[in-house]
Amino acid sequence: MRSLTINSVRDINDLIDLEDIRTRRHKLLLLLGLGGIAFEAFYLAVLSAGTSPMTEQLGLSANEVGLVSSYGYIATLIAALTCGFLADRFGRVKLMVVAKIVAVIALAIMATAPDFLILVLGRCLAGAAYGIDLGVAMAYLAEFLPKLRRHLLNFWQAQWYISSSFALLVVLGLYNFDLGLNIWRWSLAAAAVFAIIVTVGQIFFMPESPRWLAEKNDLGRLEKSLNQVYEIQPVFPSSGVLAADEQRTDTGKWSDLFSKTYRRRTILANGVTAMQALQYYAVAYYLPVIALTLFGGGFGEAIFGSLVFNIFGIIGGIASIWVARKLGAHGAAMYGFLAVAAMILVLGVFFDSLPTALMFLVPAMFIFFHSAGPGVSGLTMAAMAYPSDLRGRGGQIATVSQSLGGIVGLYAFPNMVDAYGLSTTITIFAIVPLIGVVICRAIMWEPFDEGDAVALEAEAQIGKPLEGQAR
Repeated sequence: MRSLTINSVRDINDLIDLEDIRTRRHKLLLLLGLGGIAFEAFYLAVLSAGTSPMTEQLGLSANEVGLVSSYGYIATLIAALTCGFLADRFGRVKLMVVAKIVAVIALAIMATAPDFLILVLGRCLAGAAYGIDLGVAMAYLAEFLPKLRRHLLNFWQAQWYISSSFALLVVLGLYNFDLGLNIWRWSLAAAAVFAIIVTVGQIFFMPESPRWLAEKNDLGRLEKSLNQVYEIQPVFPSSGVLAADEQRTDTGKWSDLFSKTYRRRTILANGVTAMQALQYYAVAYYLPVIALTLFGGGFGEAIFGSLVFNIFGIIGGIASIWVARKLGAHGAAMYGFLAVAAMILVLGVFFDSLPTALMFLVPAMFIFFHSAGPGVSGLTMAAMAYPSDLRGRGGQIATVSQSLGGIVGLYAFPNMVDAYGLSTTITIFAIVPLIGVVICRAIMWEPFDEGDAVALEAEAQIGKPLEGQAR
């Protein structure tokens, strides 16, 4: 184990920025961090897939089905707004574990729900767990990635579609057991098992973020974290106090997110996040129609159709890592918005005359461009825009923006379809990604500082002892 003198918070930040991903524990904690995001995707996928049998078994009206989703979004908003500061005050791991425990309770309630009210209770708890977990998980992952590997943060998008696809395969497997209308209950039970596995892993194998521990001057746990993740034995000042980062001008308050230092970043990250969530409704609402036309109207056929479209999300999510290295997160968002706008316009304008091949290809390419660009960039920007003691709150605000975009889409799109028709509504929704382009053009901040990364690589610091380390 190497020895390293740590005198300040800045020393910890420099260490993590320069030290490559070498140890098994480092790789495992990144996997478990992604596992939390994977669970959220798994849960939402099985919930969506089970909506039809759930509606039939519980005798829900169309309005009640909409209310279940709405209450879930509202719970997400409330949890994200009220719990962001908790991650910055009490740490990332505790909040992620609490979120999973709440999720398990929520899934148990939903899977055994006898009526609408109990179902709503479970959905609200699940929405709250999502609101707590997503932004915190992104913050945790960002705080363990060195500068040259920060593009890997974009893998969360591919992981989302991979986990969604796995969930659909599980549902398809359960469908073959002839469970009848109870299939949605068993699917939610499978999600609960997934959550328990991730929770156990996070409790026993995820150390707290060294950046956050350094900010809190928790030297005991900081030493343990550095031992486990980097195999480094730190030597702290005899005073027992790390010097603060002299480059920091903020105070660690909510208002700092909108201070002169971070205001533009906050607006950009949240603008991109909200617009990408809203634009998705332009095609997501249409996908069941496409799946019905191409694959048939049965439950199994609908699941298979969703799996086919998810493949393009996986490819786009993986491509987003390469795109971010070439264009940056800002460029990926801006050009992705333009490509998405083009797909929406083609789909809307030629809605009634598209041949079958294009009926499939256009929305598939929409999903690809969305996943490779703005779909991933907003939350990635939010996770990288702030120092450690603001990152939790910054990530939660982005979760709020994503939920707001979803709520607007949930209500606006169906009402506009009723008023103007599906073709016209899809065409109008092309305005959404174009607004995203305007936001990106107005604020030219790039979280992937390629210049710094190239300089670090040229100095060959990655994976080598830093100044003060034993050689």
